[in-house]
Amino acid sequence: MSKGLIEKIKLTPDFEDGKTHQLFEKIGDIKEQGFVTKEQAIQILKWKSPRPLRHYETNSDKDFREISKLAFESKEEKVRMHILTALNGVNYPAASAILMFYDRTQYPIIDIRVWKQLYKAGLITTNARGQGFRLKEWEKYLEIIRAFAKSTNLTARQVEKRLFDIDKNEQVGNLYKTPKK
Repeated sequence: MSKGLIEKIKLTPDFEDGKTHQLFEKIGDIKEQGFVTKEQAIQILKWKSPRPLRHYETNSDKDFREISKLAFESKEEKVRMHILTALNGVNYPAASAILMFYDRTQYPIIDIRVWKQLYKAGLITTNARGQGFRLKEWEKYLEIIRAFAKSTNLTARQVEKRLFDIDKNEQVGNLYKTPKK
């Protein structure tokens, strides 16, 4: 584990913008609910990435309810993620956003900025661009973020969002440029 990165995480304040706070309130407790409705899912997915909206919309309310219920009932992280990606337009980052709204304490959103910070620290050694994530990469990412959360006494969302903010503040040039080690 990177002590330097842990210190950065500890020193970075929590920041959620107003739009995100409103969405947390509007979505409610989907963990207690046990599934996500189409309306809730579309709001989450539009917040994460609005570009595939037309694909998200092709899923029915029944699709969202049944698929998310099945995912949330699984005890296996890989299975949860895999099931959610069965929804049209839902890739790993989008599915991770649904999981984060399901349980902020345990789930981060997989994001290029956070990935870049972990890659720069040598904690991740694949996918230097932080795009087109694979299931194994999600598993590794989840493991690292949860370990940071445990060692800093923060939630997975807090760790992920702080790393996102760190990268945003350090960003020079194009976000999508491949980092150098």
